[in-house]
Amino acid sequence: MPAASPETLARHLVDDPDALAPETLARTGDALAAGLAEARARWPGLRLDDHEFAAFVGARVDRTRPLDEVVDELHLVDLALALACLHGEGPAILAFESAVRGTLREVFGGVTSRGVDPEDLKQRLLQRLFVADGERPPRIADYTGRGPLRAWVKVAATRLRIDAERKRGDKAQALATDDDRLMALADGGDAELTFLKAQYRSEFKRAFQEALAALGPRERNLLRLTVVEGISATKIAQLFSVHRATAKRWLVSARAELLEGTRGRLIAALRVDPDELESIIRMIQSNLEVSMTRILDDE
Repeated sequence: MPAASPETLARHLVDDPDALAPETLARTGDALAAGLAEARARWPGLRLDDHEFAAFVGARVDRTRPLDEVVDELHLVDLALALACLHGEGPAILAFESAVRGTLREVFGGVTSRGVDPEDLKQRLLQRLFVADGERPPRIADYTGRGPLRAWVKVAATRLRIDAERKRGDKAQALATDDDRLMALADGGDAELTFLKAQYRSEFKRAFQEALAALGPRERNLLRLTVVEGISATKIAQLFSVHRATAKRWLVSARAELLEGTRGRLIAALRVDPDELESIIRMIQSNLEVSMTRILDDE
């Protein structure tokens, strides 16, 4: 699709363009066209619709001031990136991560010493910005362009860090709650399995928690996003800027690693007859497989 003319862009910005002076339309259109051109030059992989961009900007202008002055003050290149991210496209999210990498390093630096995982904070931030929460659109839609995108992200990241550090006193309880949800993966409603889990619960939970802690940051994040947050494989793929099939493969691998780690620790802890242990593991694995299949099914 050929690029829209500056005047056409300006006309898509307001409800009644004919009420504006021609010179105002011209200056406004030139600014929009320049912003789009710079965004496309900086991030060639972004798919941006000219008219949608104009409407996106138009929803963020202060109508009490001269239109051309307001548009000239907006960070149009950043708004173009925000619009592309709002569609959840992988190249846009990769461009976003690259643009704010230094900002996130600045905000999240040093949190490890406070018991907070910086990679976990980053994924939580991306989830908050790019994944809708019920009927609420992704929070990247809240960006107005009145300040640099990096500054806006810095505020959001700082709030997230403060919240995480404030809650670190409740971390043990929070982790226990999340672990219980993850452990529910191994319970598909089978009465015999429920009995066995009750019989060996303390050993199972200890083995499970140790296996979970031994996972890499990405694997823990994947399971938390899927099981605790209820995020689908499709949305996880968007967050990590990978194909959906890759995200599903990661999730299955993380589940398998968690199960195998739990199994190895149970062998050491229970000291039961090998056949009995294998019976327990087979039932756990079977129910876990069913549960993960349901979780990975977006339909």
